[in-house]
Amino acid sequence: MNTITPTSGIELLVHLGIDHLREKTTSPDRDRARDTDDEPGPTSPRSHRSKPRSGDYSCFQLDISEDDSSVAETARPRLLELPGELQYMVAAHLGFGDMQRLRRTCRHFRLLLHAEFVRAHFGGDELFVRQLTSHCQSCLERPGRHGLILQQQQQQPVVDPPSSKCFRCAAAARELRVGNKVPLASARSAWVCRWCGWPIAAGGAPPPSWASEQFHVGCYDRYHRVLWGFLLLGLAQFAVGVAAAALSLLYFRGDPRVFPPAVASFVLLWLCMAFLAFRGNRVRTYGWVGCLELVILGLWIPPIYAVAESVTAGSVEKSAVAALVFYGLNVIFRLLNFIGNIILACEYDVTKHYAPQQSLKRRLLNMLMAGLIYWTYPQCVEQRYPPDYN
Repeated sequence: MNTITPTSGIELLVHLGIDHLREKTTSPDRDRARDTDDEPGPTSPRSHRSKPRSGDYSCFQLDISEDDSSVAETARPRLLELPGELQYMVAAHLGFGDMQRLRRTCRHFRLLLHAEFVRAHFGGDELFVRQLTSHCQSCLERPGRHGLILQQQQQQPVVDPPSSKCFRCAAAARELRVGNKVPLASARSAWVCRWCGWPIAAGGAPPPSWASEQFHVGCYDRYHRVLWGFLLLGLAQFAVGVAAAALSLLYFRGDPRVFPPAVASFVLLWLCMAFLAFRGNRVRTYGWVGCLELVILGLWIPPIYAVAESVTAGSVEKSAVAALVFYGLNVIFRLLNFIGNIILACEYDVTKHYAPQQSLKRRLLNMLMAGLIYWTYPQCVEQRYPPDYN
């Protein structure tokens, strides 16, 4: 018996086609053997079809001899060597996704399996449209109609046929926008998660959170943890600012390069806190807050220079070292806040680091940008669109 195990439906059909051709065309050696027989003996219980054959008749295997390089250059896949009728028989046993994959392999199959043939094979316009909307137009996978986004049809100048795209391909193409609903192939709609940028749909996808219908359950838990971390970091930044101002008041009140800038930065710190508390989720004040952070950053440079000059002069005191530490922390915090506000002002999409099919370099860059945003203002994931910059 033939011990070759086909790995796909196409390969099995090609095997049948090759066997069919072998039945119709008998080899010359076998004819000569029959002519030289003295007596026609009884028919063997094992016909030539049941004899073991060597070789792997893969549907796309090339018939290439290892010793003849010239044959290798002109060899064709075995599927293309079959008659057109057998190729139609092979295609008739394929599903919609496999048939489209076959059409994408070469120009020959794209012309052989033309659009009219595919439409008629799958039952006419109505059933054909259902097949189109049940498969992803990019990867041709069939995750279920609840996992497919119905693509908007272009009305002018040519009406495109309806189609769908799976969540993964839509996220990779950056076609999803948070704060919007997308139509699904199941005649429903789904919110785009504000944390990860993937649709929130029932059946295979994570369900929405109890706190907000625009978050997955796991995504809202991560967002909640980030908010707690931001609160703790905000308290730490405020404490560092207060400590730096207190050290300036106690030990450097008479130094004009230290005390006035420390007082000014302390006042501007409260102004930044007011922006954070009252900006809301529609008004964008990232540019103004970024300018304030840059001013605070510049105000801490003269105190650092003055205290560092006194330390290098030989009078090393604990108060000066402590002041340098807190001044330096203020500079680092203000620099990170300034960069984060600039990124927010540029309307950077924080969901980019969840997009699939990214290179390692781009993924690390997107994670860094998202980390700076979460450091500066993680509540931006709840902001409404369109924004208000006034």
